Amino acid sequence: TITNAAMFAIAKSKAYADEHVDAFNQLFRFSRPLYKMQPDRRFLWGLTVCGEDTYVCLFMPSKAYATPAMNVRTPEGRRALIDFFVGWSLCEWDRCGYDPSMVLRSIVPRLRRNPIPMAGPSTSETASGSQQPVRHMQSKLTYYEIQVHNYDPESQEHTTRQYFANLPMVNADRLFSRHTRCFSGSFTDPNLRCGYDGRVIATSLLKTGWPESNMDIADDTRDECHMLRKINRILGDDADLNGRYPTLVCGGRARIDLGNGVMVDDSVQSILAEVDTEVTVHRVHKRLVIEPLGEPLNTVRTVRELIMVLYDAMSAYSAIHDRCQILHRDISTNNIIVCRNADGSARGTLIDFDFALDIEREATNPTRYVRAGTVPF
Repeated sequence: TITNAAMFAIAKSKAYADEHVDAFNQLFRFSRPLYKMQPDRRFLWGLTVCGEDTYVCLFMPSKAYATPAMNVRTPEGRRALIDFFVGWSLCEWDRCGYDPSMVLRSIVPRLRRNPIPMAGPSTSETASGSQQPVRHMQSKLTYYEIQVHNYDPESQEHTTRQYFANLPMVNADRLFSRHTRCFSGSFTDPNLRCGYDGRVIATSLLKTGWPESNMDIADDTRDECHMLRKINRILGDDADLNGRYPTLVCGGRARIDLGNGVMVDDSVQSILAEVDTEVTVHRVHKRLVIEPLGEPLNTVRTVRELIMVLYDAMSAYSAIHDRCQILHRDISTNNIIVCRNADGSARGTLIDFDFALDIEREATNPTRYVRAGTVPF
């Protein structure tokens, strides 16, 4: 159900029509934090009222679009503005800019792992001397229920799995970008079992974002899921490299239900399908779940541990390049994580193949000179 709160747009007004440039600049600045505040936000609406002219803006991951000025003094302008508001009030949840496959929930779990007493021992004594059990904490658990669409390239079939995620570890913080977000979580319903700290017991990492992609999934040569499937297939039997690179649990392109069972890839092109405009940068919404779940590189405890973690990550880098013909192209401190073994020892894992290049597939394509990596690396 669409509520008035869902019909959300940043609005800016100016007294005179010739101030629309300043209004647009302020609209850009105020819109940026919303992607961080709303992890289920796919795109943004904006509205400027400058004198008698009204503009409607649409902020996509790569570009902003604006309508021509709708002058409320003219019949044409009033009709255009009314048409917009009527259409906006009747649109579906995804047309408001939200992700319908991602739902925020808040519950009191039925079963909590290692519940903590509110105070004192397991029993307390009343004024009459009788013993009463101490109540355990029953704080609410807030989590996201996210649909992960998995694509099998061999059968070309799409399946869906429900993922239960804690609040984001990494959030989108730019107006125009890949809008990468990362969540820890698992496929186990937290209503059945959750951690003592009131969080989903995390066993894996969900990564979602809007990378530049080829619209044809068969020709999407720089797809991270493709890279990880190839790496897992070639290096999966090498016990020495186990845990030094991510294992893909499932993943693929996020999909939107258009009604009547029609599913399409969630992309900039599908969002703008009814708009008479040319899409210059193709971005597709993708999700993948990977293991293991680790900690940042700065959590190493000793210099020796740091050296071992870096050795593990670089040995994975070399094997992936030499045996899988995949070049990572984004080595940085953010993309090497620390994973703890059962005995407490650390191992390094090389992650984030967003910018990776499949040398075998790229050999058949024209050379493209692009900058890749993380500043200042």
